[in-house]
Amino acid sequence: MLRLNVILLASAIFAFCDSLAILDKLNKKCAVSDDKCVVGLYKSLIVEAADNGIPELGVPKADPLMMKDMEVVALGMIKLTVKEGEAKGFRNCEPTDSKVDLANQRHTISFVCERIAVEASYKIESTPTLLALIGGIDVHGEGKGGAVLEQITLNFDFGFELKKLDDGEVYIQIKPDDSTNSFEVKGKATVHADNILVGKQEISAVVVNIFNENWEFFTNNFGKTVIDNATGMFMEQAQLLLNKIPVKDLITDDVSAYVKS
Repeated sequence: MLRLNVILLASAIFAFCDSLAILDKLNKKCAVSDDKCVVGLYKSLIVEAADNGIPELGVPKADPLMMKDMEVVALGMIKLTVKEGEAKGFRNCEPTDSKVDLANQRHTISFVCERIAVEASYKIESTPTLLALIGGIDVHGEGKGGAVLEQITLNFDFGFELKKLDDGEVYIQIKPDDSTNSFEVKGKATVHADNILVGKQEISAVVVNIFNENWEFFTNNFGKTVIDNATGMFMEQAQLLLNKIPVKDLITDDVSAYVKS
């Protein structure tokens, strides 16, 4: 799920980047004000990434999306490590709304993914906080599991500024502190897992049942952590790229009125 979000987020910036080989292949470029064109370009990027990957970005074929050594800490109490696994369904994610507001220097984009299915080997561990709360009783496990999420909506709102640098060119500078995200599982989420223990007692069936009956609570708490982590990773990677590509190579609009020295 983490890498899925990173790639979806990357599409939101790279959709304007005609210097990338993938866009040469797609042979399509849009003005930022042409929302319909931009949404169509996002979809083309998603399909291309799913089917063939984006080698120039170091992105392998994305459906199935391979995962390895991904960590999430939920509520400060449980650490989940996805040791190795795959997620399917990325190809069918649809961009729905895109707005680039040059005057206020904001970019918003939404995606809807009908069904994402994950199968993985995992490890869970108690954090010191949880151990302190439950008197040192250790919740742990290492086994195989999976999850299915249906009708996921992801919303991203990025602040940015346009700055003229020492080379005389104008570049996009992302503002991580002025960026937000949100998500909603409009369908449902279900999981399966084995070998979850409290001490030496096997409790997998109990944990799975509790999750599946209360999936909204758990996805809200786990999901926010995943998306926040994905957003942070993306901001760093996207800025490295944008530092090398002037605005004139990204969009056709005249941005001179919005540039900061």
